[in-house]
Amino acid sequence: MKYTIKHLASIAIALVVATGVSAQNTLNSSYFMEKMTKRNQLNPALKTPNNYVSMPVLSNFYLGVNSNLGLGTFLYPRDNKLVTFLHESVPADEFLGKLANDNALELDLGLDIISFGFWAWGGQNTFNLALKSNTGAYLPKELFQFLKTGQEPTGVTHYDMSNVTVASNNYLELAFGHARDITDKLGVGARVKVLLGAAHAEARIDRMDITMSQDEWIIKQAGHLQASSLLNLTTDPETGEITNYKLGNNFGLAGFGLGFDLGATYKLIDNLTLSAALTDIGFMRWNNLSRAETDPNKEFRFSGFDNIGAKDDENGDNPFKKEADQLGEDLKALTKFYKTDARSVSNSLRTTLRVGAEYAVLDNAISFGLLSTTRFVGYRTYAEGMAAINFRPLSALHLTVNGSVSNMGSSVGAILNICAPGFNFFVGTDYFATQYSKQFIPINHARANLSFGFNITFGEKHKI
Repeated sequence: MKYTIKHLASIAIALVVATGVSAQNTLNSSYFMEKMTKRNQLNPALKTPNNYVSMPVLSNFYLGVNSNLGLGTFLYPRDNKLVTFLHESVPADEFLGKLANDNALELDLGLDIISFGFWAWGGQNTFNLALKSNTGAYLPKELFQFLKTGQEPTGVTHYDMSNVTVASNNYLELAFGHARDITDKLGVGARVKVLLGAAHAEARIDRMDITMSQDEWIIKQAGHLQASSLLNLTTDPETGEITNYKLGNNFGLAGFGLGFDLGATYKLIDNLTLSAALTDIGFMRWNNLSRAETDPNKEFRFSGFDNIGAKDDENGDNPFKKEADQLGEDLKALTKFYKTDARSVSNSLRTTLRVGAEYAVLDNAISFGLLSTTRFVGYRTYAEGMAAINFRPLSALHLTVNGSVSNMGSSVGAILNICAPGFNFFVGTDYFATQYSKQFIPINHARANLSFGFNITFGEKHKI
C-alpha cells in the first residue's frame, strides 16, 4: 500500500508541475520618511518637500519574496543529517503544525524607468513609468497533508486540494498623481494609473477531490492553463492535447488596465498625524489568452490489483505488469490538458488599505509610527501590522527601524535615507530574516525584500 501511496503522491506533485511554472514595489518602512520620494506610492497624499527627478533605471528598484513557508518547513535535522518532511522520523503533527490552511510563495519585482515630482497648481504633482512583476504559488494545506499522511488506517479519508495555483502578471504602469492641503490639518491625494500588459500566465487546479477507503480510491479533478502569446503551446492536431509549451519571443501588448489610488492625512494635534490610503483600485484585462483545460469528465478509480504474483502468459506478458501500466496511464490521463478557444480575462488589482498614525517628539527629531496594511484582493488575503521608530538626527540623514507581524510571519527591518541638498539616496528592507541556511535561504519564513534608489532633488523647499 505504501508503494501505491507514494506513486499517487508523485502524481499529485506532477499535477502541480504540469500546470506550469499589481505588486507591492515600495517599502512600507518608507511610509513615515518625510523626504522619501517614493512614499507617495503607499499613500498619494504623502508629499516630499522638494521637486525631484529620477535617475533612469536607478530611481527605485524593488525585489521581494513573501511566504509563510521556509526551509525549516520541509527539512528536519535527524542524526546529523537533514531529512525531508516525508521521512518517517518526522511526526505528521510536527510538520503540519507549521502550515497554514492557505500557503503562499510570492515574488515581487519593481523597477522605475523614469519618475519625477514638482510643486505646482496648489500642491505636488508626480509622474511615474515603472515595470512591475508579480509571480506566486498558492498551495492549500491539504495538499501537504495528503503527501504526509496518505490514507487513514480505517474509515474513509477525503482530501480537497482545490485552488492550487501558480500565476504571473507582468506589466508597465504609467501613473499621474496630485497631492494638496485642503486645510492646515487635512491633506488629500490621488493617482490614476494606466496599465499596459506585457505577459500573463496562470495554471490552476480548480478542483481535486481524493477519496480513499479500504475498498476503493477515487480522484476527481478539473484544471486550466492560460497564458498570453509569450507562451507557445504545442498541440496534437488530432486530439488537441498540449504536448509541449515553451517561452517564445512574441512580445506585444497583452492587455490593458486602469487603477486609482486615494489617500488622506489629518493632523489631529500638533504632534500626531493620522493617515489612510486605498491603493490599486481597478482592473487588468488580458486579451486573447491561449487556454487549455483538463477533461472534467475523467476520473480515476482504483480498487486494488487482481493479478499480484501472476506468472507470464503464453506470449511472455505479465498480467500484473499490464495492470500496473494501465494504472499509470489512467493517472496520467488526469494531467493531460486540451487546447480550448482563446479568451479574454479581467482581474481585479491587488487592492490594499493602509492606515497609519505618527507621533513626533523632540521637535520632530524622533517619531513613532504605526501602520496597518491589508490587501483585500488577490489569491490570498494579506494583513500586517508594523511599528516603526524614525530618527532624523540631521536634515540630510534619516533612519527608520521597524518590526512587523503578519499572517505570513514576523520580521524586523530598516531603511536609510541620505537626503542631502541636491540628491536623495535610499536603501533598506522591511523584512530581514534572522536565520539563514548555508545557501542563504531563510529557515523559518521566506520573507525578505530589498529596495534602493537615487534621485536628484531641486527647487524651493515646501512645507509638508
